[in-house]
Formats: sequence, C-alpha cells, structure tokens
Amino acid sequence: MITGFNTDIDHNGRVYHVQTEDKGLDNPQIESLIYSHGEIISARKTSYRELAEADDDSEDTVLRMMETQHKTMIRDIVNGKYDTEGPKPFGHQFITGRSLDEVVLDFLAEHCVPQPLRVEMVDDLILREGTRPTLRLRVIYGADGAAPAAGVTLRVRFVSTIDEPREIFAGVTDDEGYVEASFDLPEMPGADGAIVCEPDGAVRDSGLRRLIEKTRPADSTAEGAQANGRANGRGPSRDPAPAA
Repeated sequence: MITGFNTDIDHNGRVYHVQTEDKGLDNPQIESLIYSHGEIISARKTSYRELAEADDDSEDTVLRMMETQHKTMIRDIVNGKYDTEGPKPFGHQFITGRSLDEVVLDFLAEHCVPQPLRVEMVDDLILREGTRPTLRLRVIYGADGAAPAAGVTLRVRFVSTIDEPREIFAGVTDDEGYVEASFDLPEMPGADGAIVCEPDGAVRDSGLRRLIEKTRPADSTAEGAQANGRANGRGPSRDPAPAA
C-alpha cells in the first residue's frame, strides 16, 4: 500500500480537503474524497486490479495514477465545480493563454496547504566516512509531527561528488513511524559526500540530508611532528651548540 496524498484548498472562501489513498492489494483501487464542512461532497474510485495481479512491480504506476486522480479532483475545485453558484463557463480561468494545468499549479502554489511526509533523525549522530552507523529515523505527516506515517518505505541513498547516487538502505516504518537504519559509509578520498533519507510516495521533496565528515589524515607535517615530540616529553630539535 502506497502512502496517500492530502491537500487543503481555500477556494472562494470555502475550505476543501482532498484525500487520495491506495486501498491496498486486498482491495486494489485508488479512492479520492473531497470534504467540505466535515462532509464528503465528492468521491472517485479507480481500480488497478489488473496491475495488482501482474507479476511485475506496479508501485510506480499506481503512484502516478494516484497523483493524476488527486490533481483531477483539485482541478474540479479550482474550476468551480463545487461552487454554490455552479461551475463557471469553460475558459473563464484562462489568462494570457495559460493552460488549465498552469492555472492549477499557480493556485496550488498560492492557496494549498499540503501535508507532506517528513523525515526526522531521532538521535543527531555525527556521520563519518569509513564507519557503519545505526540511525533511528521517524517519518511523520505534516510539520507538527502529530501523525506518524506507518508502513512507509524509507530509503537512504549515498551521494558524493565523484560517484553516482546509490541506495544503501531500505526499511519500513513501524506503527509509530520509526525505523532503524544501519549502513556502511565508504571512505571518500578526495571527495565530499552525504546521505539522503527519503520516504516513498512523498508528495514534495521532504527528505532528510546529512553531510558525511571526513576522517582526519595522520598528522605528517613538521608542526605535527613537533607536537608529537612534545607529547612524548621531547622538545623541538635544535642544532648543537658550536664548540668553544
């Protein structure tokens, strides 16, 4: 089951809540609901049973279907379908030749309050190259963290300035949205690196990023040698005094 989408829209002084979710393999369909004043004013269901019965991985396809259906429900609201005076004439919202999709995107940017998935690191550990850390991560809905995201696949990717990004961990959150991630951090001679923790199905870019610290090289400078000598009870070397 893929994490759903939730969007609040304030349109013409009326607040709508659009919710789209995957009902799961036992009931393979995508359901979208529009709420207003606590009541369901519209519903749409799309079956993906054929995809669920196929042997190939259909998660990406289902996710695209969810996004399309969710945007369609939002488009209906923006287009005035649920206005008290009824839908406006076709083309009323076109300004300077903009397409309806462009109008919807502009509206979303100005009015919508999304509830994206967000990743938090419970223990703020220092990540260092050449080590194997274990991070306790949590996936939540929204900025207030009131709703844990259970059953979400969280992926950790390693990115650096010299290699292509690659996945180093994948795990599923528990009922409280937690998952423990253990992975190897490679050494990065001459490069910088970071990890990116992202949940599957996030509506927006809501991943967690942490830089990987470099391991300090052995101190081989003259200053370092003098410091080592002092640490061993020896002062800095000096030329012998001239003979009398």
